[in-house]
Amino acid sequence: MLRSLIFLLLVGFLQTAFQQSNFEQFDYLTITEGLPHNTVFCLTQDKQGFIWAGTKDGLVRFDGYECRVFRQSGSGRSSFQGKSVHAILEDSQGNLWVGTQTEGLNLREANTGEFRNLSTQPPFQALAGKWIKCLFEDNKRRIWIGTIGAGVWCYEPKSKKITHFDKQNSTFKFDEVSAITQDENGRIWVGTSGKGIFHLEEGSQKFRHIHSTKAEDTDFESFGKLFFNDKQGSLWVGTQGSGLYQIVLATQQIRHFTMQNGLTSNNIMGIAQSAKGELLLATDGGGLNILTPKTGRIMAVQYGKTQGKLNTNALLNILVDRDANVWIGTFNGGINVYKAHKTRFETFTQTGSKKGELSHRSVLSICEAKNGQIYIGTDGGGLNRFDNRLKTFSPIPNQPVGYGSVVKTIFEDSRQRLWLGYFENGLSYFEPKTQRFKHFRFNPADRTTIGGNNVWTMTEDRSGQLWVGVLGGGLARLDDIEQGKFTRFNHYPKDPHSLSSDDVMVIFVDKNDQIWVGTDTKGLNIFDKKTGKCQRFQHEIMNPYSLSANDIRCIFQDSKGRLWVGTESGGLNLWLGNGQFRHFTEQQGLISNAVMGIVEDKEGYLWVSTFRGVSRFQVGSNQWLNFDFTKNSYLNSNQFNQTTGIRSAEGVIYLGGINGLTLIRPEEVRYLKKEPIVVFTDVKVFNQSISVGKLSDGRTILEKPLEQVSEIHLSYDDNVFSLEFASLDFTDPLKNQYAFQLVGFDRDWRIASGEQRLVTYTNLAPDTYLFRVKGTNNNGVWSKEKMLKIVIAPPFWQTWWFKLVMGLLTLALARLILQIYTSRREMALKQKVLESEQAILHLQNEKLETEIQSKNTELMSKAVQMAHKNEILISILEQLEEVRTGEEGEKLKRLKGLKKTIETEIEGERSWEQFTLYFDEVNQNFTSELLKKHPSLTQNDLRMCALTRLNMTNKELAAILNISVTGVEKSRYRLKKRLDLTPKDDLAAYLRGF
Repeated sequence: MLRSLIFLLLVGFLQTAFQQSNFEQFDYLTITEGLPHNTVFCLTQDKQGFIWAGTKDGLVRFDGYECRVFRQSGSGRSSFQGKSVHAILEDSQGNLWVGTQTEGLNLREANTGEFRNLSTQPPFQALAGKWIKCLFEDNKRRIWIGTIGAGVWCYEPKSKKITHFDKQNSTFKFDEVSAITQDENGRIWVGTSGKGIFHLEEGSQKFRHIHSTKAEDTDFESFGKLFFNDKQGSLWVGTQGSGLYQIVLATQQIRHFTMQNGLTSNNIMGIAQSAKGELLLATDGGGLNILTPKTGRIMAVQYGKTQGKLNTNALLNILVDRDANVWIGTFNGGINVYKAHKTRFETFTQTGSKKGELSHRSVLSICEAKNGQIYIGTDGGGLNRFDNRLKTFSPIPNQPVGYGSVVKTIFEDSRQRLWLGYFENGLSYFEPKTQRFKHFRFNPADRTTIGGNNVWTMTEDRSGQLWVGVLGGGLARLDDIEQGKFTRFNHYPKDPHSLSSDDVMVIFVDKNDQIWVGTDTKGLNIFDKKTGKCQRFQHEIMNPYSLSANDIRCIFQDSKGRLWVGTESGGLNLWLGNGQFRHFTEQQGLISNAVMGIVEDKEGYLWVSTFRGVSRFQVGSNQWLNFDFTKNSYLNSNQFNQTTGIRSAEGVIYLGGINGLTLIRPEEVRYLKKEPIVVFTDVKVFNQSISVGKLSDGRTILEKPLEQVSEIHLSYDDNVFSLEFASLDFTDPLKNQYAFQLVGFDRDWRIASGEQRLVTYTNLAPDTYLFRVKGTNNNGVWSKEKMLKIVIAPPFWQTWWFKLVMGLLTLALARLILQIYTSRREMALKQKVLESEQAILHLQNEKLETEIQSKNTELMSKAVQMAHKNEILISILEQLEEVRTGEEGEKLKRLKGLKKTIETEIEGERSWEQFTLYFDEVNQNFTSELLKKHPSLTQNDLRMCALTRLNMTNKELAAILNISVTGVEKSRYRLKKRLDLTPKDDLAAYLRGF
């Protein structure tokens, strides 16, 4: 009985001790977050950084955001088969081996990224339908496969041969193999059901049976076992029922741990080692046990009802990832994850479910008295004391009722009097010894009373004078505490040296005993105590060194004497002197521009509380570390109230907000400096994930797994595609940030949050692009760039060969067209030349015809002249007759006139000669050509021929030749005979032939 009592007390002590360990808060990965089942049998992390989990309903790959599930895919044997996954191994080549309970072994080859079931492939046919319980790769790259009911198998990848060991051909007593490992000396260890464990003797194929021979020892007796090699040279053996064993390999010394030594369960289901060297033991029924090997001390972390505690004690396995996060697979509790680098703050609020809580959930003011007592002012629950040891709150008795329950500000003066400023209830001071209050209230009829009942802020100068800021009542100085006498300082519109506003939000006395007064909307004042005058500072749009905003909420001076001013809309201001300020806003890294409070920790970091959360600011390096209280599960949602921050004597930072009190221990803040790894998690076309190898349309976009490719090829038809990526830092994935750019399309880097990891591009022109992405961890440390070349093939009509062919065809067509055009042009020119020649000929003919007509006219004129000659001769005869019969006196005169006429006509005799010359010129030597053929023709014949050729009628001929018409006909008749023509021949036509 005493032994049991001691044991229970010891376990209780160890559990209490662990309450102060690091394993106090867990995140969960369950069916709510995408797990297919809440029972998780095995866990591993691959080289890329993905977490793989084997569940009762499939295999899961987790990237910090989403669970990708692989499970039974139907009757086909080529893809992943099985539901209940009990073993996962990534070998040295990057291949992933997955053992199932009913469908044997699955393999995901590194070069394809696709799963295939090995049940029908040699030499694994013997494993078809077997329950694969464990997988291990030794230093010779052999794959060891442990089964339930079929012993152990060893696969040699080089020879592709497999060797089987079972109770029929080895020293095994049972064929239920649940653990395989290799120690630092190269020995293979196998754990089977029953007692003892086995190791393979070097240089042989025989297993040696190892026992624990200590008195009252259970000798490893268990149905299931597991192995773990620690960093100090020990092999640890976990059993299901017999507790934990340590084998010191160098000495073969065996050490045994059970519940009697402090374990909370003898069912050890998983073993891992922390960065500090502690062994983390996942137990079935006892939660998490933490063993310090050197001392043998064991601490326990067990199921808790509140959020953040282990959600079950039935743990099945455990994994420590490369960032020291601890993943615990459970029975029906999913995966519990302890984030090693996740900063967690202690919070207190009012739930109404237990005693010792805050009297109101909203905290308006905090003060630490010189005796170490923490006082909390609430928005309706009055004043509370906080017991930091017990983590409880208790209300102060004798508090004023009504509006006195809203404590806006608390201040302890140099005489250790506690002053309370209320909303609508003036000012009080509290005497801790007597638990009594003294009140000071506004009297509008008395200028010596406080300026109003909304007391917002208080402080004390070096002389011990108390200064009170009143919202709506300006600044007041307490002159006589016994009589409650005050001196007021107010805003006067016509006095530029008065306060800029009576709405005083904060008063601060700096190290030079100078009073700073911040107002609600009218900026900042420096108040001169001697003169009662103020120097004002306000925001000026055109002055970058003015205040960033006029809504002052807090004023603080750090240990180096720098003065800081917080505003509600303009962020943080650093006083530079001479009316100038330097601004720090969201653009520089501040979590929010609504600054409510500023506190400095012992290391010199500034903690800036805002509406959204808290920023830790390292001034020298301009480094910001932000804690968002609006969306992170490990930080209870809180919007911090104005000037509610203090640092206690112990260095703890207290912040008050609308949802209670937050405690920050700066030394516990974790900052992970390690660069995360960014990976591509999916590529989609038209919102459909692309698999490795040939697609249904015969194309291949991914020749290898996405995490291995550096280039993908898309068709111009793939005009909607998406890329998904993840920064494999699991501390707080939602706080991871991303920057990406598609070079060739995006001009600049684009920023995305952890909730915006999928980027889609549409209707990109065919070209070669480069997608660049980088990510941060939760502390803002950037990874290296991950790049993916994206080649979008053009349609055939935009390809180079098509353009070349079309260019050649165009050139050929152009040449053909040019030839046709040239030919037609040549023909057209020839036609124009011909037409020109014809036109010239026509003009020449017209000219010739004109000349002929002119000559004929002249010939006709000559002929007329000849006809006129006959008329003259007749006239001469008549005149001669008149002379003969006339008077003598007139005869001489008439004879002289007749002589003159005859002389004139004699000159006309030459007309026939001229006629002949003209006629031959016009008719191309007609006379000579006619004489050549008819040399016997007389001059009269030639005249008749010429006149006939001119188409003259017989009458015209008779007139010219001075003969009768009958004489003409006879002459023409005689002429035909001379020309050897018949009477019927056309004389004129014949003559025109010459």
